[in-house]
Amino acid sequence: MKILAICGGLREESNTNKLVRKIAESSGCDYEIVELGKLEVKPCTGCSECMMNEGKCPIEDDMQNLYEKLIDTDAIVLGSPTYYMNISGAVKCFIDRSLALYYRGIGPVYNPEMPFLGQRPLAGKLGVVVTTVAGGGHEKALEALAFCMGESHRLNLVEKMAEVIGMNDVHDMPEVMKRAEEAGKKLGSSLKQT
Repeated sequence: MKILAICGGLREESNTNKLVRKIAESSGCDYEIVELGKLEVKPCTGCSECMMNEGKCPIEDDMQNLYEKLIDTDAIVLGSPTYYMNISGAVKCFIDRSLALYYRGIGPVYNPEMPFLGQRPLAGKLGVVVTTVAGGGHEKALEALAFCMGESHRLNLVEKMAEVIGMNDVHDMPEVMKRAEEAGKKLGSSLKQT
């Protein structure tokens, strides 16, 4: 069983990324860390080429590599810092571009009455979503992550975490690190049962 752990903080040592890593490490499963801050993932242009071309996005950047990783993994951990009361721009770009997966002819149809909504190749995979914030707005960020990964991509989310960190380092907050560890163990245990 393999987990794809996507760090959406643009600073390598952001609190969000630390929690994503802790969740993956605590799972007891093989995992791969992807740091969006080290990749080029351009915004979706809304061109609809993916809908007309078997899910092939015409934008040539690092997202092309991520499509195969998303399809090949058994579980996904996605973390985003909370910026302006919602997910970060980097994570929004990633999520928007992931829409191309819907048109690859893989997975259950999203809605038989609306075939233009495509299929869901990630349906049934397990997932964890996590956000951190200094002050507030994390509720909306968590809602956006859960909607995109749970409702839209149809992952089975085993845990949703929203942590208020203030200006602290999450490594100095043992109760938060413990929750991340427990989320990772829950994910690993759930994976082993599938």
